[in-house]
Amino acid sequence: MDENDTQKNNLKTVRTYMSDMADTVRENEISVIKVALAEQNKHERDDVYRQMEGTPTKKIFWVIGGIILIAGAVYGTYYVLSQKAKEDVKVQVVKDESIISYDGTSPIDVTNTNDLTGKINTFKKDTSITNKDNSIRLISLEKEVNGVKEKLEIKDIFSEMRFGAPSSLVRSLNPLYMLGTYTKNGGDNDPRLFLIFQIKDYEYTYAGMLEWEATLASDMFDLFNFNTKENKLQISERTWKDIIINNKDARVLLNEDGKPILYYMFVDKNNLIITDSIDAIKEIVSRLMLKNIKPL
Repeated sequence: MDENDTQKNNLKTVRTYMSDMADTVRENEISVIKVALAEQNKHERDDVYRQMEGTPTKKIFWVIGGIILIAGAVYGTYYVLSQKAKEDVKVQVVKDESIISYDGTSPIDVTNTNDLTGKINTFKKDTSITNKDNSIRLISLEKEVNGVKEKLEIKDIFSEMRFGAPSSLVRSLNPLYMLGTYTKNGGDNDPRLFLIFQIKDYEYTYAGMLEWEATLASDMFDLFNFNTKENKLQISERTWKDIIINNKDARVLLNEDGKPILYYMFVDKNNLIITDSIDAIKEIVSRLMLKNIKPL
């Protein structure tokens, strides 16, 4: 090989080595750039995620806010349901305490009362509740049982007032009853007492009332303070008579002067009234009719 050929081979070798080194450098630079760009992109993505997720403090606020919203929703639901329950209870209480609407009320604590009739007569004279014409006042008889006020049951009414009604009559009545007074003219100092019983079995109630007529007047003598000169025994010997009130059959007891002193009437097969006032009967019947009218 001559000298020229050797120089050519050396030159070719040098160029090849230098070109390889250049290629390597270029590739490394590209790789470094790619790595840098990839790392930058990663940091940018992490920043975006962090911004989306928020700082730890923001996360805590978001959690607390979520809890508050959930608690608010739970409380709101509970409040609505509790209010509805209160309304339901209120409606039920009104239904249980009053057969007809009334204009005033007088609760009487009879927990330790031996003379229930006397206590009712004391409250009967209380005209401070209402001075309206044709007004009805509810007398609510309450006793304390285990620290809770309860309405006196109907069987206790008959036993504590020593009514001589047949047991079949008492059993034929519903637990719902109403004791109250009727005032015809506002400011009247002599309101008229009445009893309303609701009927469970009309046939037994009707037969029981006919049987009770034998002692009904004497049983009611002190409660209604009859306008008579006769005593309990004498008044109980009088005969009950038929009468028509508001196109309905009723029974009346007259005193020695022929004046009515006590009535009882079946308004329908669900309601029985006992009172000493025909005006009270008319007002009670009117309120019962209004209560039973269904809206269109």
